[in-house]
Amino acid sequence: MKFLIKTLGCKVNWLDSARIATALESVGHQQVMNDDEAEMVFINSCTVTAEADRKSHQFANKTLNLQKDVIVTGCSTRVDGGSWSARSDDSIMVLQDELAIFNRFDIDPDEVPFPVTSRTRLPISIQTGCDNECSFCITRLARGKHQNIPEKQVIDQIKHAIDEGVREVVLTGINLAAWGSENSNNASSSHLHRLLEAILSKTTIERIRFSSLGPQYIQQPFFDLFADSRVCDYLHVSMQSGSNSVLDRMVRGHGTEEIAKIAEMARKVRPNTAVAADIIAGFPGETDSEHQETVDFIQQIGFSKLHVFPYSEREGTPAADHSDPIERKLRKERAKEIREIALNLRKTYIQEQMGRNFSILAEEGGHGLTSNYIRVRCDGAKQGEITTVTLNEETLAEKI
Repeated sequence: MKFLIKTLGCKVNWLDSARIATALESVGHQQVMNDDEAEMVFINSCTVTAEADRKSHQFANKTLNLQKDVIVTGCSTRVDGGSWSARSDDSIMVLQDELAIFNRFDIDPDEVPFPVTSRTRLPISIQTGCDNECSFCITRLARGKHQNIPEKQVIDQIKHAIDEGVREVVLTGINLAAWGSENSNNASSSHLHRLLEAILSKTTIERIRFSSLGPQYIQQPFFDLFADSRVCDYLHVSMQSGSNSVLDRMVRGHGTEEIAKIAEMARKVRPNTAVAADIIAGFPGETDSEHQETVDFIQQIGFSKLHVFPYSEREGTPAADHSDPIERKLRKERAKEIREIALNLRKTYIQEQMGRNFSILAEEGGHGLTSNYIRVRCDGAKQGEITTVTLNEETLAEKI
């Protein structure tokens, strides 16, 4: 069978798709990259917002129009499997997780090879699920309870990646900073620093990155290890708002104090650390003064990069039923204002880094990332090679 996988959503979804592809290939099926060749199309769905859910259904509809057999899996099927199963399309099969797919194709999960999706930067899952009850988030229903990937399994995967020529890993998860805790609501019981210490001491991986980190879980021992040059000096914080009252309504489990402390402690040991964050603009009930608090906090911290989204209702979450929604036009206006501020902060940060020498892991196309996440040109370097690049107007590959 020739199959194609279409993936929506986060890095964890992409990693799930890689495991599915590797599993199918291990029993003789062939992955292809375009609709024309595919006999079966897998859609790994996302449901983090109503728009993501709509796109998942849209993907399925478009594929059906091509007269292909379709298997839908992923978060949308786990949250709302009924709407998928109720569809009249006989050629759609709903398999909610990897295990269901493995069973359908007679694949032994214990025999599935570890997926190596890149010879340069490889995501490694260290955790899945979440016990938190953020008022805007549906992910905990889609992904289930918090679970740690055991340290030995993580170490073995990284060692295997090294053997395959990988030089940089990205530690990822649904709530990865909660690693080590039995319940992610208990932030003080997390021990991400212990896993990082094990990776540094037990593997020779040359570069380590983190995807989005919950600020309430990061403890002082983490920054003792963050001083190691093998750890990239880029921290993406799952922030959502710079207003404490909005964070309370979001039920985030942290305030702005924790975020400010992360920026301070990171820059104390690595002065050029880039601190990035997510922002939701126009959360229900957000007043003009609360919006301004977010604007002021963003400028106070001096974030190097922001991912900004106008609030989007997600059916099934408490926030969607809030009695004081913000008009969509105002949400977009607030998001636009924050994006403009973020762009100026990004320009300032990059200008501050000009003239520095960086070790760059070359990617396909002659580009690569600095340790603090600035994209540069490294012409002449082979993919997978680490080379030194001086950041200047000629080598900068970002539009600012």
